[in-house]
Amino acid sequence: MEFFDSVTPANIPAGAYACLYADGRYKATAAQATRFSATRWITVEGGAGAAAYAGIADYEAGNPVYENEGALRAWVAERAAKQLRARVYCNRATLPAVRQQLAELDYLVWIATLDGNKLKASYTTGLWAVQYQGGMTAPVDVSVLYGEW
Repeated sequence: MEFFDSVTPANIPAGAYACLYADGRYKATAAQATRFSATRWITVEGGAGAAAYAGIADYEAGNPVYENEGALRAWVAERAAKQLRARVYCNRATLPAVRQQLAELDYLVWIATLDGNKLKASYTTGLWAVQYQGGMTAPVDVSVLYGEW
């Protein structure tokens, strides 16, 4: 299955499965989410407080969850404490840093390749999805889902 994300929700096809930003500069509204069959929420803030409303952390340079030491770990730990699934979005180059920070915690990864490479479900432990198309200037990003939505 494929799903989409974008900083502009209107760019995502209506009826699709979508990931939207729950906080930060590109925060979407609940009303915007009604266009989609299903929605997952992304935090750029991280930390324990974001665990209640976002199931995905966007671990990229410039985002507080990346820049603030301990924010990613606190977010994953709080999701686990609430018995909620934690998914970490990162690129292939930052995956080792994610693994180091989250040692002994339960989480899934959503890896960005953005070069058309969908990897394989067996690429790494806990691979939830691969974002294989899109990028900074693209109107929408496309991912293939390997885990459960």
